[in-house]
Amino acid sequence: MRISERLLAIALCAAFCLPLAGGQAFAFDAQKVFKEDKPASRKILNFFFKARKQGNQEDAVGALLYAAEQGDHAAQWKLGRMYQTGDGVKKDPLEAFNFFRRVVENYSDARPGTPDWQFTASAMVALGDYYRSGIPEAGVAPDPAEAQIMYNTAANYFGHPDGQFQLAKLYMAAPDADANAIKAARMLKLASNSGHAGAQALLGQMLFEGRHIRREPVRGLAMVMGAAERANPADAPWIAAIQEESFALASEEERRAAIALLKSGGAASN
Repeated sequence: MRISERLLAIALCAAFCLPLAGGQAFAFDAQKVFKEDKPASRKILNFFFKARKQGNQEDAVGALLYAAEQGDHAAQWKLGRMYQTGDGVKKDPLEAFNFFRRVVENYSDARPGTPDWQFTASAMVALGDYYRSGIPEAGVAPDPAEAQIMYNTAANYFGHPDGQFQLAKLYMAAPDADANAIKAARMLKLASNSGHAGAQALLGQMLFEGRHIRREPVRGLAMVMGAAERANPADAPWIAAIQEESFALASEEERRAAIALLKSGGAASN
């Protein structure tokens, strides 16, 4: 089944049934639950969180699917994340892909400062990840060009730190990395200024090594150390590896200067 056809199937199913991990489905009667034809989005989402807290996963996800079918981007994004991680539903990357794509279909309608802006930007980064790696189990081949479009839009249109980080990584991995180094460093700087520890670590590594840009070993080492202190559990291992390598290659003078710079708060990427 092509992706467009699968998307239509999900849209139709969303109003009537919920696929469970074991392949079972059940009906969700929105009118019976909400006593009205078109309940407000917030009312549906409140029901979702309440039902989930009470352990009623079927009605919780049923309400979310109903909201998604009404075009609610918060519900579509949440379902994308749930299928992406297997949170309360069977993990299914193609289902996640399709829900994320529904969020970004009308990305130009999103307005800055609204939740919809953030949901759309996050969904765009998630789509970029899927396009970059493909979905082998669903027969979806990698599409690097489309991945770059997603990351570029998230980075430059939405100013999303994860989009900036992923776009920088594409620049750094390109065959003409030297030519793209300044663009990569600019994206990493923007993301780092927003508190993205991974971006700070990569930019610090570039500065420490002088890779494609002017070498600033003390500042670079301090940035890597700061990123290691703030890294989330998922990123901590690879950032720690960069810190260990950089610290080992640094001179004693550079180490002491970097520690002093970090303590003074002067290691910011700007």
